[in-house]
Parts: sequence; C-alpha cells; structure tokens
Amino acid sequence: MPHTPDWIHIVSFALGAIVVIFSFRYDWNRLAKLYSTQEAAPLNFYRMQRGCVGWIDYKGTLNVGITPQGIYLSIFPLFSFGCTPLLIPWSAIRKIQPANQLFIKRFRLYLSSPKVTLILYKDTLEPAKEFLATQGFEWI
Repeated sequence: MPHTPDWIHIVSFALGAIVVIFSFRYDWNRLAKLYSTQEAAPLNFYRMQRGCVGWIDYKGTLNVGITPQGIYLSIFPLFSFGCTPLLIPWSAIRKIQPANQLFIKRFRLYLSSPKVTLILYKDTLEPAKEFLATQGFEWI
C-alpha cells in the first residue's frame, strides 16, 4: 500500500476549511450588503441563541436583538469570521410562518431582499410582537 505524502493531508484540510468558512458566510454576506450596521447591540439583546440564517444553523452562537428599527443579528466573536452585525428592518420581512420542532416554538421569517430565511425562537421574538403588528403580521 503506497504512502500518501503529509502535504496532501494538509492541503486537503486547508481547502476543506476554506469551503466550510465560505459556505458559513454565504447568506450572511448577502444580508450584509443591505443590512450591515455599526450600531452597538440594543438593550433588548439575547446572547448565544440558536437560530438559522439561510441554511446555516448557528447553534448557540447567534446573538439576537429587537429594536424599533428591526432585528439586530450578530455572531459570537470567536466564530464570526469577520461577519459584521446586521440590522434587518421590519419592512424587509415579507412572511412569517411557524417552524416548530417537536416541543420548541420557532418562526421562519422570509425576507424580501435578498430572499433569505431566518429561523428564530418564539421567546426571542416575543419583544418584537408590537413591531411585527405594525407591519401587518399577527402573532401566531
């Protein structure tokens, strides 16, 4: 059995890591083009939440804030890989549907531009109730 050179393992690992980082950032970067913010995190801020942005599940690394302007999202700094914080305005949400999982109440928020979905826990979105109502969304 021939011996594989060590450099092939290193190159394969590096390429795999690059692919993972770019896929991790794809939808976040699409949102950042429109909704990137330099504002500080709001007072109503939940750290290390679980949620999805696009098809990536941020398991305990997503920070979510609710403001009168919209939903503030950031990633725990150790895992952010340069992803800037986002402030997605309420007007960018075009549809909300339940996305429950067993006994966990979650909502899927469909954004109008870019066409990316967010999945957030009901408890995290609870303070957004009044802001969503002004956009015509009934609390489910």
